[in-house]
Amino acid sequence: MRLSFIVIMTICLALAATPCTARHHVILFGTDAKPPQSWSKDCKPKGIFIDILHAIEMRTDLIFDIHLCPWKRAYLYAKEGRGGIFGLSKTAARLLLFDYSAPVFTDEICLVTLKGKELPYHSIQDLKGKTIGITRGATYGKAFDKAAGTLFSCCCDADPTIRLRMLLAGRTDAAMIGPGYAALHHLTQNDPCLKAHTNKFVLLDTPFSHDLNYIGFHKSMHQDAVLSIINQTIRVLHDDGTIAQIIQKYQNFETSPQPTPHF
Repeated sequence: MRLSFIVIMTICLALAATPCTARHHVILFGTDAKPPQSWSKDCKPKGIFIDILHAIEMRTDLIFDIHLCPWKRAYLYAKEGRGGIFGLSKTAARLLLFDYSAPVFTDEICLVTLKGKELPYHSIQDLKGKTIGITRGATYGKAFDKAAGTLFSCCCDADPTIRLRMLLAGRTDAAMIGPGYAALHHLTQNDPCLKAHTNKFVLLDTPFSHDLNYIGFHKSMHQDAVLSIINQTIRVLHDDGTIAQIIQKYQNFETSPQPTPHF
């Protein structure tokens, strides 16, 4: 009996002394209405960026607690240091607030119009006098942000489905959509109203921009160690083709090739 007790205690001590890998939880906020990049379906996060985050989890000890909400709110929470944010683009002002990861995903921002009302778009000046549908709280570059409200008007919303419906109703002249045709395809095929009028939408040939997206943390959070792990893994995922495969999964139709980020 005493021998059994000694054996049991020896096993328990050995198990207690066995090192275990601790998983590090990281809160991340992102938009809930930017398919196929990220969106909420049946109360679960879906999309290209979500799958990339899961791929990072599979190769590291990080666990991402993903919270999706309207972009303006996600950005506010990130500014308050409640967690990191994904899908963040770089601006001079944001560089003062956030520490950035390596580039994760290239968001091809395009203008969508109605057939027969296409814009001859080549520069910001071509938007003169127009009303453009955009994401509330988003930035579209220094030139666009500066000209908004003077050269052209903006109609803001939190959902690109609403944006295309506004375009269809003639309330706007064009809608900013991304990433590229993948976004337009997903939106028109997953909303009954838009699907019935799919052939009325035209994606302009000239993309508005190719916007590199990142993971960011407010500088007050001091997430250098986490960013170092994320950055190393992002590079591996780009090099071994994992990110390209994830993107392709959401693009089962012909579209323009995804530009490769430069590190």
